[in-house]
Amino acid sequence: MSYNVENLFDATDDGVYQEDLAFLPLSLKRKWKTDPCKGINGYFGRMCRDLDWTQIKYEERLERLSNVMLSYKDEGADIIFLHEIENETVMLDLWKGYLKAYGYKKPFHFESPSHRGIDVGVISRLPLAENPIAHEVDLKDMGSSTRDIIEVTYRIKKGKRLKVAGNHWPSQASGTEARLRASEIVRDIAYEAIDQDMSFVAVGDFNTLLKEVPNPISDYLADNDLYDLEYPLVDLQNYLQGFSTFPYDGSHFYQGHWDPLDRILVSKDILRESGDFKLVNDSFDVFYLDDMITDIDPDTGKRMPYEFPFRYGFFTEKGYSDHLPLVVEFAY
Repeated sequence: MSYNVENLFDATDDGVYQEDLAFLPLSLKRKWKTDPCKGINGYFGRMCRDLDWTQIKYEERLERLSNVMLSYKDEGADIIFLHEIENETVMLDLWKGYLKAYGYKKPFHFESPSHRGIDVGVISRLPLAENPIAHEVDLKDMGSSTRDIIEVTYRIKKGKRLKVAGNHWPSQASGTEARLRASEIVRDIAYEAIDQDMSFVAVGDFNTLLKEVPNPISDYLADNDLYDLEYPLVDLQNYLQGFSTFPYDGSHFYQGHWDPLDRILVSKDILRESGDFKLVNDSFDVFYLDDMITDIDPDTGKRMPYEFPFRYGFFTEKGYSDHLPLVVEFAY
């Protein structure tokens, strides 16, 4: 499972490491001697000044999101990558409070250079074959920073190994060049897996539009020719021409359109069925509970002529995220 959980912050003041001041209790904000929210306008300014983000609200959100994760196949996926996690504390709270009892091992999180403090985390039931690696996407010359790409290699039964990379690429506002740099890192990991005779899966929020040119995925990473390794991966949504059951074109909705920002890319041996892992038929899909999609505008209360993810409202305390989870199964 790959799930962008949209601004999953705890309610603790991390001092100089607190990148986004919105996610603190009002009891702390009222002690500010100066206004650190000055210059932040609109909704984000209101969040910074007026949001009362408390421990109770934080724990309620953890419980709601964990219920989504555990509802998949009634016990949760064996590997879950989460995106927009504030820090290691959030991953540990999620694990200790809600997932550990279901066989999940201690999660992994690396503090990335992301200027907002939103990172990638991973939790799994599977044993590690080697220590996880955080790959920095270096944007210093662009005056920017972004999330690390997390590489994890798992040990499966009978000595089989699976390499997985969790991604949250730079946003559309960062420009194509930033995402091309992330693409280069994933490409290197993919070729390393091929050299090691290992199946590879890259998941996450790639923030890449289909119309983007040059395209960091289709021009550098993935095509549908299963025997040409110039492009080491296959984009499952493109290859399978959609999802198993989900009727829309992606798991994220923005300005009236569903977009495939979230992707699952796999090494070609998985689809050739020549390696240790095979794609389970009809398993690639968008997963959601009934109340995770709505047609009611959360701000106006009006019914809209389309459906979209029921994103979490930090003032209403309702909803989930602006993304829906992607899921896939492999047999071995």
